[in-house]
Amino acid sequence: MMMMALLTTLTACSGPQIYNTDVPVTSQPLVTQGLVGTAIMSASRFFEEWNITKVRPGEMKGALSYGAHVGIVSIPYDANSFRIIYKSSDNFDFDAEDQTIHPRYNAWVKKLEDRINEEIHYHIQLKAQQTEGQ
Repeated sequence: MMMMALLTTLTACSGPQIYNTDVPVTSQPLVTQGLVGTAIMSASRFFEEWNITKVRPGEMKGALSYGAHVGIVSIPYDANSFRIIYKSSDNFDFDAEDQTIHPRYNAWVKKLEDRINEEIHYHIQLKAQQTEGQ
């Protein structure tokens, strides 16, 4: 019984696995690497906690700042997909051996992923309207 309680306590202390994404982008002729990059940059304006900067064509860097918590991600992208990959963090209880982290980090990455998807669809619609108007 004592061993079971100890195991439960130890399990409860570890966070979830780091949430790294690999998101396919809607396959449409209007989607380009540039459109996906624009959508990624646009997504960050909805969150004061995220600062997205361009590293080079096809790669952005995301910096999450939430109080004393900091997370850095790489966001490689092309016309077919984008990924959000953990690089480093401070005060998010990262465990390198178990690849676990505080659940709030994963929640922030999921919010960014969802917003990027929304922005991709918005920019596709905008480009379609511009194409129709020509």
